[in-house]
Amino acid sequence: MSLSFVLRLNALVCIVCGLLMAVYADTVNDLMANQYSWLMAPSGYLLVAYGVWLALAARRKQANIKELMIFIAGDYSWTLLIILLISTGQVIVAPMGIRVAMVTALFTAAMGALQFRHYKLLAGKF
Repeated sequence: MSLSFVLRLNALVCIVCGLLMAVYADTVNDLMANQYSWLMAPSGYLLVAYGVWLALAARRKQANIKELMIFIAGDYSWTLLIILLISTGQVIVAPMGIRVAMVTALFTAAMGALQFRHYKLLAGKF
């Protein structure tokens, strides 16, 4: 799986999820049983911006190693944030919301791992 494909796939999922969070904030909020409804739309907008950045990076012929580390850190941070939000029992409390959030966290962690694999190859660290 090429780095460009991984970045494009990650960008697609980020943009779709971000648009869902921004446009259908109330519905997503109900799914998660989130007490902080004001948080959903801004998170969606940030996710769309991150997805666009990923898509632009995927179009480059040569990968920027520092930028790739930012993407890896972003994916792992998003995964950790979701797990923390579930663990606190304050933000994501509905059973279906927990399932959706965990699938999202697993996908995001997988994207981070795939990007990290390419980072090691680009940096010459096997």
